[in-house]
Amino acid sequence: MAKPAPDVLSLIVCDQIITDRLTGKQSLIGMFSKIHTRGFPASHPQLCVFVALTEGYGETEVVMRIVDSNDARPAIVEGRGKVRFQDPRAIANLSLQFHGLTFPQPGEYRVQLYSQNELLREARLELIKVEARKRPPDQEGGDEPAPQ
Repeated sequence: MAKPAPDVLSLIVCDQIITDRLTGKQSLIGMFSKIHTRGFPASHPQLCVFVALTEGYGETEVVMRIVDSNDARPAIVEGRGKVRFQDPRAIANLSLQFHGLTFPQPGEYRVQLYSQNELLREARLELIKVEARKRPPDQEGGDEPAPQ
């Protein structure tokens, strides 16, 4: 009989995850669900995903994917790993870091967590094209992105 998939307590997208070396506590920095960019394809330097799981039994494989929700193209990125639960009541915190992602077009993307070929949770990630606005002639520095 197959063991049940773990329960997802949280799945959060952010800029950075900092783990305190003394306490092991994690801080999520810059949580977001939208990326504003001037053009496409859009390059995003770093994206982190924090996941908290429970109700796991033994060693469990998990897969994290970022996909375009309106497209059948392959995933933007996919990562695989294993989580070991000593006790089903334990909480396993996962920190994933993705560098140099390229999003081909504006629209809605999904950050998805799978286990045992079952979608456990997903978070929406919206890519939005913004127009550069011109600064008045009396201000230096050129163009800047429109406010978010």
